Amino acid sequence: MSKENWNFNKISKQLLANIGGVSNINDIYHCATRLRIVVKDTSLVNENNIKKIDGILGVMIKGNEVQNVIGQQVDEYYNGVISKINFKKNDSTKNNMNQSKSDSAFTNKKLSIKNILSIILDFISGVVLPVMPVFVGAGFLMALLNLAKTFFNLNPNGGTATVLSAISSSGFFFLPVFVGFYAANKMKIPGAMGAFLGAILTSSTINSVTGLSFLGLHVAKTQYNGTVLPAILGVIVLAFLYRALNHYLPKEITYFFTPLISIVITIPIVILVIGPISNTISNALAAGFALLSAKANWLAFALYSALNPILVMFGIDKGFIPIVINNMSKMGYDTLIYPAAMTSNPAMGAAALAVALQSHKLKTRGEGFSAGITGILGITEPSIFGFLLPYRRALFGAIGGLVGGIFQVKQGALMSPGLISLVSYFVGKNPTANFTFAVIALIVSVISGFTITTILIRTDTNRMENNLFIADRSNNSTLITSQNAGKSATQEQLYAPTSGTLNPLSKVSDDLIADKTLGDGFAIEPSTDQILSPVGGTISTIFPTKHAIGITTPTGLEVLLHLGIDTVNLAGAPFTLTIHNGDKVNAGDNVAKMDLQQIKKAGKQTTVIVLITNMNKVKSIQPIISRNVSKNEKIAMVNLT
Repeated sequence: MSKENWNFNKISKQLLANIGGVSNINDIYHCATRLRIVVKDTSLVNENNIKKIDGILGVMIKGNEVQNVIGQQVDEYYNGVISKINFKKNDSTKNNMNQSKSDSAFTNKKLSIKNILSIILDFISGVVLPVMPVFVGAGFLMALLNLAKTFFNLNPNGGTATVLSAISSSGFFFLPVFVGFYAANKMKIPGAMGAFLGAILTSSTINSVTGLSFLGLHVAKTQYNGTVLPAILGVIVLAFLYRALNHYLPKEITYFFTPLISIVITIPIVILVIGPISNTISNALAAGFALLSAKANWLAFALYSALNPILVMFGIDKGFIPIVINNMSKMGYDTLIYPAAMTSNPAMGAAALAVALQSHKLKTRGEGFSAGITGILGITEPSIFGFLLPYRRALFGAIGGLVGGIFQVKQGALMSPGLISLVSYFVGKNPTANFTFAVIALIVSVISGFTITTILIRTDTNRMENNLFIADRSNNSTLITSQNAGKSATQEQLYAPTSGTLNPLSKVSDDLIADKTLGDGFAIEPSTDQILSPVGGTISTIFPTKHAIGITTPTGLEVLLHLGIDTVNLAGAPFTLTIHNGDKVNAGDNVAKMDLQQIKKAGKQTTVIVLITNMNKVKSIQPIISRNVSKNEKIAMVNLT
């Protein structure tokens, strides 16, 4: 049956009947070609019947995961099925690693300091990052208000300023409500319960109240508005109580008594113990940063600015956001994290601009200017992953941002550090001077980042070996046309995407690939981490977990570049992509880098697979013979219909 005639009402009923029902499902997600259903009991799965369901080309069961091969229409198939069955899942796991696997991964991990820090950072990011739009909106408005009061004589006591101040200050004042909601979601209890806890803490009868007591116990005066830690720790306590009550109370009364008992017990614990301790920690942190600012801020500033590209690369920078929030809550501005990033981010953008200007490749120039400008504005990921990682010398050039540390500037709002955030530097004892020094620091960072990167590029005699500097070829396609008896025969040449051992698909350990259920092609056991495009064409698909890339050639041939086997479960960690959806690529262009050791440590295979997924366009393909090959070597000629 063609995809246009898929009846998802019928398909979903058949699937549920042969998967053990919705109660047997832990999670549903999909990779580039497979609908993956994680079940509780595989004995309830009828594999033979599932193979007969419309749209399913094959079935493989690995552990508790039922992999249903759909092909490149898997996203449409997934959406159709999920809309017809009564299965609820967390959006954060959609098209990604399933939550049950994630949870078990934590419990199976050896609890090293590295793993514990990773878990903490993941939790903090999951709680704080969703609130960032509130921070950005409120912070930007607060910065504009400061500008209006300073330069445009806006009456601070007038109605306009009062309303706008209420909007901007509310974004920070009610921070425990926002944080509580997302912390509760992260702890798998109703988000409203976390928001409820945050609302109680910010109420005027508890927040910063003197002389309060509970059951005869003294409640210390504690500020909760604008804080993060009390709400997070409080929700963790609340979650454990909520789950325990749900488990042990009779089911008939859990709906009424679980929320009541859990919140009534949690709030006293927070205001008597967690709140005062958190407040002490917050004050100590603020005092520490104030002391550092007074004694050796230039050194700490320079070090953080230099390390910032690496922190951003690994996502560790998000773990510092609570510190920034605390500093702004206690002092009204941040003296280190964001100001240091404000000089580092534009330096990264400037480094990308330098690469663009020194390259003769049109694609590098176009993307480099775009990434460079956004980097200077404050968004650095395009610069880091598109230029600083593929060409490491540019990464060292970006460290030129550390020279801005001598100015010891202060940022007064939670805005992405860069050119845009300059409006938030009208803070401190002398706002105008602080703003002036911030402008100077940014200019110095851009100039130094650009200059250092340019020097490093010009002194690099091997730069033309890097894909960012290889000049454009005259032909953007691997299309070959020959004439035979007046008829045009079209062919496509497939190239090796990496160096290593070439094998036919029959030697791949995945049965569905070995049987050519998904299409024909070849596999390479890689000896290098660099991945090139096997054909010329347009990047048509990039899976969110980065393990699969779809390329469509000018002739309409659809080629899937699959990095490793079952690497969808690694959530993109081992892969760094240098391309985006819609990019034009030549055969041999660098498209990705895969960390072979990381994949092996995760117990996965590193096999790189090239598949033609629309075999209806293929008349024949050159047989594959096992041998050692080099990257970009000609592998097989495809004769098209």
